[in-house]
Amino acid sequence: MLSIPVGAEKVSFAQVLEKLRGNVLLAVFSELLDVDDSRDVGSLELDEPIFLVETMDLRIKDGIWSVVGSREVSKRIVAPEYKVWVDPPGEYRVQDIRGNVGASIPPERAGEMKLQKSFSPAVVEAALRGFHGLGPWRSAFDELVF
Repeated sequence: MLSIPVGAEKVSFAQVLEKLRGNVLLAVFSELLDVDDSRDVGSLELDEPIFLVETMDLRIKDGIWSVVGSREVSKRIVAPEYKVWVDPPGEYRVQDIRGNVGASIPPERAGEMKLQKSFSPAVVEAALRGFHGLGPWRSAFDELVF
């Protein structure tokens, strides 16, 4: 579990679902606590993320997003499938978080799926501030919503 600063005196939490080359797939939760709150992260209700986002692991390596514990990932949180255009033969296919391309999918299903995209850690922090009313909500943040 990671602690992510949200404003001057608040933190939120995220869980690493997948470690990727230089990136991580995070489940980010809505729980907002004071920086000095000493509750054990295992006691918090963190089963329904607000964001599911791929981001660089730089803030983790730099210690800005600190590791505050470990817990099993909820079975309700699954890594997303994405769409990718394959040419030739000129069709959409399913792509997993690691970039593996699978079966072809009809355009209707592809229209409901996202392209794989990575967001900067600063965008994750800004989206958390926007979610909690501590900053503006930008339409680009909609892409992070789980």
